[in-house]
Amino acid sequence: MESTYLLVGQSAFLINEQIKTYQDKFKLDQFNIVKLDALETEIEVINQELQTVSFFSDLKMVVIEHLDGLTRYDDKVLSTFYKYLESPSSDIVLILTITELPKDHNLGSYLEKYTFIETIQSLEGETLISYIRESFHKEGYQIEDKSIQLIIERTQNDLFSIHQEISKIKMYAYDEKIVFVEDVDLLVTRNLEDNIFSFSTAYLKGNIKSYMQIYDDLVTNKMPTITIFNHLFNTMHLIMQTKDLMEQGLNQKTLAEQLGVSSGRAYHLMKEAKLQSKKDLETLIHGLAKLDVEIKSGMKDEKLGFELLLLRRLA
Repeated sequence: MESTYLLVGQSAFLINEQIKTYQDKFKLDQFNIVKLDALETEIEVINQELQTVSFFSDLKMVVIEHLDGLTRYDDKVLSTFYKYLESPSSDIVLILTITELPKDHNLGSYLEKYTFIETIQSLEGETLISYIRESFHKEGYQIEDKSIQLIIERTQNDLFSIHQEISKIKMYAYDEKIVFVEDVDLLVTRNLEDNIFSFSTAYLKGNIKSYMQIYDDLVTNKMPTITIFNHLFNTMHLIMQTKDLMEQGLNQKTLAEQLGVSSGRAYHLMKEAKLQSKKDLETLIHGLAKLDVEIKSGMKDEKLGFELLLLRRLA
Protein backbone atom coordinates (compact mmCIF):
# COMPACT_ATOMS: atom_id res chain seq x y z
CA MET A 1 0.00 0.00 0.00
CA GLU A 2 1.23 3.48 -0.90
CA SER A 3 2.32 5.69 2.01
CA THR A 4 3.22 8.92 0.22
CA TYR A 5 0.57 10.68 -1.84
CA LEU A 6 0.86 13.84 -3.92
CA LEU A 7 -2.38 15.68 -4.69
CA VAL A 8 -1.96 18.08 -7.62
CA GLY A 9 -4.64 20.66 -8.33
CA GLN A 10 -5.90 24.22 -8.02
CA SER A 11 -8.96 23.60 -5.83
CA ALA A 12 -8.12 23.63 -2.12
CA PHE A 13 -11.65 22.43 -1.34
CA LEU A 14 -11.51 19.35 -3.58
CA ILE A 15 -8.02 18.53 -2.34
CA ASN A 16 -9.29 18.76 1.23
CA GLU A 17 -12.16 16.42 0.34
CA GLN A 18 -9.68 13.91 -1.08
CA ILE A 19 -7.61 14.11 2.11
CA LYS A 20 -10.77 13.20 4.04
CA THR A 21 -11.15 10.05 1.92
CA TYR A 22 -7.60 9.02 2.86
CA GLN A 23 -8.40 9.76 6.49
CA ASP A 24 -11.40 7.41 6.27
CA LYS A 25 -9.41 4.82 4.33
CA PHE A 26 -6.75 4.60 7.03
CA LYS A 27 -9.30 5.01 9.86
CA LEU A 28 -7.51 7.98 11.42
CA ASP A 29 -9.08 10.55 13.74
CA GLN A 30 -8.04 14.19 14.18
CA PHE A 31 -5.67 13.32 17.04
CA ASN A 32 -3.48 11.42 14.58
CA ILE A 33 -3.34 14.02 11.82
CA VAL A 34 -0.72 16.78 11.62
CA LYS A 35 -1.11 19.59 9.07
CA LEU A 36 1.81 21.78 8.00
CA ASP A 37 2.04 24.59 5.46
CA ALA A 38 5.33 24.49 3.53
CA LEU A 39 5.02 28.23 2.88
CA GLU A 40 5.16 28.98 6.59
CA THR A 41 6.99 25.97 8.06
CA GLU A 42 10.77 25.57 8.04
CA ILE A 43 12.19 22.37 6.56
CA GLU A 44 13.73 21.39 9.91
CA VAL A 45 10.26 21.28 11.48
CA ILE A 46 8.92 19.18 8.61
CA ASN A 47 11.81 16.71 8.86
CA GLN A 48 11.32 16.44 12.62
CA GLU A 49 7.61 15.68 12.19
CA LEU A 50 8.43 12.90 9.75
CA GLN A 51 10.66 11.30 12.37
CA THR A 52 8.07 11.48 15.15
CA VAL A 53 5.62 8.63 15.73
CA SER A 54 2.06 9.08 16.92
CA PHE A 55 1.41 8.95 20.66
CA PHE A 56 -2.18 7.82 20.15
CA SER A 57 -2.02 5.21 17.39
CA ASP A 58 0.23 2.91 15.38
CA LEU A 59 -0.29 5.17 12.38
CA LYS A 60 -0.38 8.91 11.84
CA MET A 61 -1.04 11.17 8.87
CA VAL A 62 1.14 14.15 8.01
CA VAL A 63 -0.34 16.62 5.52
CA ILE A 64 2.05 19.15 3.98
CA GLU A 65 0.24 21.84 1.99
CA HIS A 66 1.74 24.17 -0.65
CA LEU A 67 4.71 21.87 -1.13
CA ASP A 68 6.11 24.17 -3.81
CA GLY A 69 7.09 26.41 -0.88
CA LEU A 70 10.07 24.04 -0.42
CA THR A 71 11.59 25.21 -3.70
CA ARG A 72 13.03 28.12 -1.71
CA TYR A 73 15.61 25.62 -0.42
CA ASP A 74 18.48 24.10 -2.39
CA ASP A 75 19.08 20.35 -2.76
CA LYS A 76 21.58 20.22 0.12
CA VAL A 77 19.03 21.61 2.58
CA LEU A 78 16.36 19.25 1.22
CA SER A 79 18.59 16.15 1.32
CA THR A 80 16.95 14.76 4.50
CA PHE A 81 13.48 15.27 3.01
CA TYR A 82 14.59 13.56 -0.21
CA LYS A 83 15.89 10.58 1.78
CA TYR A 84 12.50 10.30 3.49
CA LEU A 85 10.74 10.20 0.11
CA GLU A 86 13.11 7.45 -1.01
CA SER A 87 12.47 5.41 2.14
CA PRO A 88 9.25 6.51 3.86
CA SER A 89 8.20 5.34 7.31
CA SER A 90 5.58 2.60 7.48
CA ASP A 91 4.10 4.39 10.51
CA ILE A 92 3.26 7.57 8.57
CA VAL A 93 0.83 8.34 5.76
CA LEU A 94 2.30 11.40 4.06
CA ILE A 95 -0.07 13.58 2.02
CA LEU A 96 1.52 16.35 -0.05
CA THR A 97 -0.43 19.04 -1.91
CA ILE A 98 0.73 21.28 -4.74
CA THR A 99 -0.84 23.28 -7.58
CA GLU A 100 1.64 21.94 -10.16
CA LEU A 101 4.89 20.00 -10.19
CA PRO A 102 8.03 22.20 -10.03
CA LYS A 103 9.78 22.06 -13.38
CA ASP A 104 12.99 23.92 -12.55
CA HIS A 105 13.84 22.23 -9.23
CA ASN A 106 14.95 18.70 -8.32
CA LEU A 107 12.02 18.49 -5.91
CA GLY A 108 9.81 17.85 -8.95
CA SER A 109 11.89 14.83 -10.01
CA TYR A 110 11.75 13.29 -6.53
CA LEU A 111 8.01 13.76 -6.35
CA GLU A 112 7.49 12.13 -9.76
CA LYS A 113 9.69 9.18 -8.80
CA TYR A 114 8.72 8.49 -5.19
CA THR A 115 5.07 9.58 -4.68
CA PHE A 116 1.70 8.31 -5.82
CA ILE A 117 0.41 11.28 -7.84
CA GLU A 118 -3.29 12.05 -8.06
CA THR A 119 -4.49 14.96 -10.16
CA ILE A 120 -7.50 16.78 -8.73
CA GLN A 121 -9.46 18.43 -11.52
CA SER A 122 -11.04 21.80 -10.72
CA LEU A 123 -14.76 22.40 -11.15
CA GLU A 124 -15.35 25.15 -13.70
CA GLY A 125 -17.98 26.33 -16.15
CA GLU A 126 -20.77 23.84 -16.83
CA THR A 127 -19.16 21.26 -14.53
CA LEU A 128 -19.41 23.63 -11.56
CA ILE A 129 -22.99 24.60 -12.46
CA SER A 130 -23.97 20.91 -12.64
CA TYR A 131 -22.21 20.23 -9.34
CA ILE A 132 -24.15 22.99 -7.53
CA ARG A 133 -27.44 21.99 -9.20
CA GLU A 134 -26.97 18.38 -8.07
CA SER A 135 -26.18 19.55 -4.52
CA PHE A 136 -29.69 21.01 -4.38
CA HIS A 137 -31.55 18.39 -6.47
CA LYS A 138 -30.35 15.42 -4.45
CA GLU A 139 -32.19 16.84 -1.42
CA GLY A 140 -35.32 17.74 -3.38
CA TYR A 141 -34.66 21.45 -3.94
CA GLN A 142 -35.49 23.29 -7.16
CA ILE A 143 -33.11 26.01 -8.32
CA GLU A 144 -32.80 27.98 -11.56
CA ASP A 145 -29.54 28.42 -13.45
CA LYS A 146 -29.57 32.19 -12.85
CA SER A 147 -29.62 31.52 -9.10
CA ILE A 148 -26.67 29.15 -9.49
CA GLN A 149 -24.79 31.75 -11.54
CA LEU A 150 -25.33 34.33 -8.80
CA ILE A 151 -23.97 31.94 -6.17
CA ILE A 152 -20.84 31.40 -8.28
CA GLU A 153 -20.44 35.12 -8.92
CA ARG A 154 -20.89 36.14 -5.28
CA THR A 155 -18.49 33.48 -3.98
CA GLN A 156 -15.82 34.12 -6.65
CA ASN A 157 -15.91 30.38 -7.61
CA ASP A 158 -14.56 29.43 -4.16
CA LEU A 159 -15.86 25.95 -3.31
CA PHE A 160 -15.45 26.40 0.45
CA SER A 161 -17.68 29.48 0.27
CA ILE A 162 -20.07 27.80 -2.17
CA HIS A 163 -20.68 24.92 0.25
CA GLN A 164 -21.24 27.28 3.17
CA GLU A 165 -23.73 29.31 1.13
CA ILE A 166 -25.54 26.20 -0.15
CA SER A 167 -26.10 25.07 3.45
CA LYS A 168 -27.42 28.53 4.37
CA ILE A 169 -29.78 28.64 1.37
CA LYS A 170 -31.12 25.15 2.06
CA MET A 171 -32.01 26.13 5.62
CA TYR A 172 -33.75 29.29 4.39
CA ALA A 173 -35.75 27.46 1.69
CA TYR A 174 -36.35 24.32 3.76
CA ASP A 175 -40.17 24.46 3.73
CA GLU A 176 -40.85 25.23 0.05
CA LYS A 177 -37.71 23.58 -1.34
CA ILE A 178 -37.61 26.25 -4.08
CA VAL A 179 -34.63 28.62 -4.36
CA PHE A 180 -35.39 31.93 -6.03
CA VAL A 181 -32.73 34.32 -7.32
CA GLU A 182 -34.05 36.88 -4.79
CA ASP A 183 -33.19 34.43 -2.00
CA VAL A 184 -29.61 34.13 -3.22
CA ASP A 185 -29.33 37.90 -3.59
CA LEU A 186 -30.51 38.31 0.00
CA LEU A 187 -28.44 35.57 1.61
CA VAL A 188 -25.14 35.40 -0.28
CA THR A 189 -22.96 38.43 0.38
CA ARG A 190 -19.43 39.06 -0.82
CA ASN A 191 -16.52 39.06 1.63
CA LEU A 192 -15.10 42.59 1.55
CA GLU A 193 -11.54 41.63 2.48
CA ASP A 194 -11.43 38.92 -0.18
CA ASN A 195 -13.01 41.30 -2.67
CA ILE A 196 -10.40 44.01 -2.30
CA PHE A 197 -7.62 41.49 -3.00
CA SER A 198 -9.58 40.11 -5.96
CA PHE A 199 -10.01 43.68 -7.20
CA SER A 200 -6.25 44.30 -7.32
CA THR A 201 -5.59 40.97 -9.05
CA ALA A 202 -8.27 41.60 -11.68
CA TYR A 203 -6.91 45.12 -12.28
CA LEU A 204 -3.42 43.76 -12.85
CA LYS A 205 -4.78 41.27 -15.36
CA GLY A 206 -6.74 44.01 -17.13
CA ASN A 207 -10.02 42.14 -16.55
CA ILE A 208 -12.18 45.27 -16.55
CA LYS A 209 -15.52 43.48 -16.26
CA SER A 210 -14.36 41.67 -13.14
CA TYR A 211 -12.65 44.55 -11.35
CA MET A 212 -15.41 47.07 -12.09
CA GLN A 213 -17.99 44.64 -10.75
CA ILE A 214 -15.95 44.12 -7.59
CA TYR A 215 -15.37 47.87 -7.30
CA ASP A 216 -19.14 48.48 -7.43
CA ASP A 217 -19.64 45.91 -4.67
CA LEU A 218 -16.98 47.50 -2.47
CA VAL A 219 -18.50 50.95 -2.90
CA THR A 220 -22.03 49.57 -2.30
CA ASN A 221 -20.74 48.10 0.96
CA LYS A 222 -19.53 51.59 1.92
CA MET A 223 -15.81 51.01 1.51
CA PRO A 224 -14.26 54.46 0.92
CA THR A 225 -12.84 55.03 -2.56
CA ILE A 226 -9.56 56.20 -1.01
CA THR A 227 -9.19 52.85 0.83
CA ILE A 228 -9.58 50.94 -2.45
CA PHE A 229 -7.17 53.32 -4.18
CA ASN A 230 -4.54 53.02 -1.43
CA HIS A 231 -4.75 49.24 -1.40
CA LEU A 232 -4.25 49.09 -5.18
CA PHE A 233 -1.36 51.58 -5.01
CA ASN A 234 0.36 49.65 -2.18
CA THR A 235 -0.12 46.33 -3.95
CA MET A 236 1.51 47.65 -7.12
CA HIS A 237 4.49 48.94 -5.14
CA LEU A 238 4.90 45.62 -3.32
CA ILE A 239 4.86 43.67 -6.59
CA MET A 240 7.41 46.06 -8.12
CA GLN A 241 9.66 45.74 -5.06
CA THR A 242 9.27 41.96 -5.24
CA LYS A 243 10.28 41.96 -8.90
CA ASP A 244 13.39 44.02 -8.13
CA LEU A 245 14.39 41.74 -5.25
CA MET A 246 13.84 38.62 -7.35
CA GLU A 247 16.16 40.08 -10.00
CA GLN A 248 18.78 40.41 -7.25
CA GLY A 249 18.45 36.68 -6.63
CA LEU A 250 16.65 36.81 -3.26
CA ASN A 251 14.74 33.69 -2.27
CA GLN A 252 11.28 33.60 -0.71
CA LYS A 253 12.46 33.63 2.90
CA THR A 254 14.87 36.56 2.48
CA LEU A 255 12.38 38.46 0.36
CA ALA A 256 9.74 38.10 3.07
CA GLU A 257 12.16 39.52 5.63
CA GLN A 258 13.08 42.44 3.35
CA LEU A 259 9.45 43.37 2.68
CA GLY A 260 8.24 42.69 6.21
CA VAL A 261 5.57 40.22 5.09
CA SER A 262 4.79 36.60 5.92
CA SER A 263 6.37 33.81 3.88
CA GLY A 264 2.95 32.96 2.46
CA ARG A 265 2.36 36.55 1.36
CA ALA A 266 5.85 36.61 -0.19
CA TYR A 267 5.01 33.48 -2.17
CA HIS A 268 1.92 35.10 -3.71
CA LEU A 269 3.79 38.34 -4.41
CA MET A 270 6.51 36.41 -6.21
CA LYS A 271 3.92 34.50 -8.20
CA GLU A 272 2.26 37.75 -9.30
CA ALA A 273 5.61 39.45 -9.99
CA LYS A 274 6.53 36.67 -12.44
CA LEU A 275 3.35 37.37 -14.42
CA GLN A 276 3.83 41.13 -14.70
CA SER A 277 6.31 43.01 -16.90
CA LYS A 278 8.29 45.80 -15.26
CA LYS A 279 7.21 48.24 -17.95
CA ASP A 280 3.50 47.57 -17.36
CA LEU A 281 3.91 47.91 -13.59
CA GLU A 282 5.78 51.19 -13.99
CA THR A 283 3.01 52.53 -16.25
CA LEU A 284 0.27 51.54 -13.79
CA ILE A 285 2.15 52.96 -10.78
CA HIS A 286 2.86 56.21 -12.65
CA GLY A 287 -0.85 56.59 -13.42
CA LEU A 288 -1.82 55.99 -9.79
CA ALA A 289 0.89 58.36 -8.50
CA LYS A 290 -0.25 61.12 -10.87
CA LEU A 291 -3.87 60.69 -9.76
CA ASP A 292 -2.78 60.74 -6.10
CA VAL A 293 -1.17 64.17 -6.60
CA GLU A 294 -4.21 65.49 -8.51
CA ILE A 295 -6.59 64.35 -5.77
CA LYS A 296 -4.49 65.77 -2.94
CA SER A 297 -4.08 69.10 -4.76
CA GLY A 298 -7.83 69.34 -5.35
CA MET A 299 -7.49 69.15 -9.13
CA LYS A 300 -9.66 66.03 -9.33
CA ASP A 301 -12.52 64.58 -7.34
CA GLU A 302 -11.37 61.42 -5.51
CA LYS A 303 -14.17 59.10 -6.65
CA LEU A 304 -14.58 60.41 -10.20
CA GLY A 305 -10.84 60.54 -10.83
CA PHE A 306 -10.32 56.96 -9.65
CA GLU A 307 -13.23 55.62 -11.69
CA LEU A 308 -11.95 57.34 -14.83
CA LEU A 309 -8.53 55.79 -14.26
CA LEU A 310 -10.12 52.34 -13.90
CA LEU A 311 -12.06 52.78 -17.13
CA ARG A 312 -8.90 53.87 -19.00
CA ARG A 313 -7.68 50.27 -18.77
CA LEU A 314 -10.03 49.72 -21.72
CA ALA A 315 -7.77 51.82 -23.92
